[in-house]
Amino acid sequence: LDVVIADLDGGTVNVPECVHISLLPEPLLQQTREALSMVLDPELEVADLAFPPSMISASSLKMQDKEIRAVFLRLFAQLLQGYRWCLHIIRIHPEPVIRFHKVR
Repeated sequence: LDVVIADLDGGTVNVPECVHISLLPEPLLQQTREALSMVLDPELEVADLAFPPSMISASSLKMQDKEIRAVFLRLFAQLLQGYRWCLHIIRIHPEPVIRFHKVR
């Protein structure tokens, strides 16, 4: 009942009602929005300049796909940095058990 299912091929995410998903922390949310905006609409980066460069070209679809993937890879790396501090080894069993304990 508390499992989130993400269908990457179909582009759907099923979240049960009992699961609460919070927003990203504010600095990461703003950085991710800005980075995606620059990938999807690069003209915005120079829109307010008094003397914008004459050539601003949008990336090809293949390159744009790679840029979007890079934005999310950086986001996940920032979100998960330090996760090892949350791993606890329980040695009372014959085989050690690794448990994830979220630090608040």
